[in-house]
Amino acid sequence: MKPLLAALSVFALTSPLLLAAAQPASAPAKATMTRTLDISATQTTRTLTVQAGDVLRFHLPTQAGTGYSWRAVEVEAQYLVLIDKTNTPPPARPAGSPPVVGGAGSTLTYVYYVKKALTQGTARFAIPVSFVDTGPGGNSEPLLTFTLTSK
Repeated sequence: MKPLLAALSVFALTSPLLLAAAQPASAPAKATMTRTLDISATQTTRTLTVQAGDVLRFHLPTQAGTGYSWRAVEVEAQYLVLIDKTNTPPPARPAGSPPVVGGAGSTLTYVYYVKKALTQGTARFAIPVSFVDTGPGGNSEPLLTFTLTSK
């Protein structure tokens, strides 16, 4: 009788573990895909729909020899984090050709991470991201503004 009781005790203790091991593994939670949006200063669409986790790359071209450079002037730090700012040199000129003032220059790229959704409670809203092209004398070209909205 004691061996039967011992066998039943072992079975009773291990059966919940066996049942748990036999259960199918739950499906992993859907991973949020990070989207990268490449935005050009020349594109006609100025309203961008974004979500938390998106990466925004603003490509701003310069003109060689003008002395103008782009600067971010309106960015909501509560929603966007600057993660990179790079200057890519212009394409190489053919050998022997002189530089052209106002020709193709470098491209300044601002890269921002959208750290939280553009919502508050159930309200959705829009925020601007603005850049200005400032010259050597402090004079500025008009603002280049993109409007970010929530999904």
